[in-house]
Amino acid sequence: MAIQRIDSIDDPRVAPYRNLRDRTLRGESIFVAEGRLVTLRLLASTCAVQSVFVSEEYAAEFERVAAGRAPLYVAHESLLLQVVGFKFHRGVLAAGHRPEPVTLEDLMAPRDAASTVRLVICPEITKPENMGLIFRSAGAFGVDAVLLGQRCCDPFSRRCLRVSMGAVLHLPFVKSPDLAGDLRRLKDRWRVQLLAAVLERQAEPLADLRWPPRAGVLLGNEADGLRPEWLALCDRRITIPMSPAVDSLNLGVAAGIVIYEMQKATKIMDARP
Repeated sequence: MAIQRIDSIDDPRVAPYRNLRDRTLRGESIFVAEGRLVTLRLLASTCAVQSVFVSEEYAAEFERVAAGRAPLYVAHESLLLQVVGFKFHRGVLAAGHRPEPVTLEDLMAPRDAASTVRLVICPEITKPENMGLIFRSAGAFGVDAVLLGQRCCDPFSRRCLRVSMGAVLHLPFVKSPDLAGDLRRLKDRWRVQLLAAVLERQAEPLADLRWPPRAGVLLGNEADGLRPEWLALCDRRITIPMSPAVDSLNLGVAAGIVIYEMQKATKIMDARP
């Protein structure tokens, strides 16, 4: 599809990109990818792409990449900045259509009874940056899926997409309307052990843990960790031992360590004769 020039801030074709700083897009049917790499990953994903909007610097590259996938709108950088509504140096945006929600049944029913399962479960992660880091680590280390509670922030927010480097677009996730009920189903129907990541000296040290074949790790939120009702659903508690001089890690960093150890154990199990 040929380049389409944008010469006015009021052009209706770029309405999805207007005043992004003041819009969350939560509840809307679209999401906006920000930056060259995330846009490339959106175009490489199965998500439907509504349009791509770039500054003149990127016109030639995205004329090739977006061909057959979406209309390409090109504007002078100053006009692009006016449309977006804040200082934006990356020069590339894309609007995608949110995919149909995935249910726990969609995720688990096709799996063979003998297969390993690795899940990351977030009852109420509220900061997009931390959510993005969790998705990035989960995608990098081959986690099967992420389960989210209703209080979690939107995985398709611009900041989450950007920090995840597009992992949200490829890694299956379930936004559960009844996370407690779904966790019980994981345990009873699919034999998934639930492990709570906590800051407790009496919890099992992560390095000593013998991971079960089917595991779901619960990560608490930034301020309060896991509330008692989530801990009550867990079979075990695990912790990252730390120096007494440090009382905690950033959630995104801690999640990356736990996910890496979980997947390392999976590779060891898979390599056994």
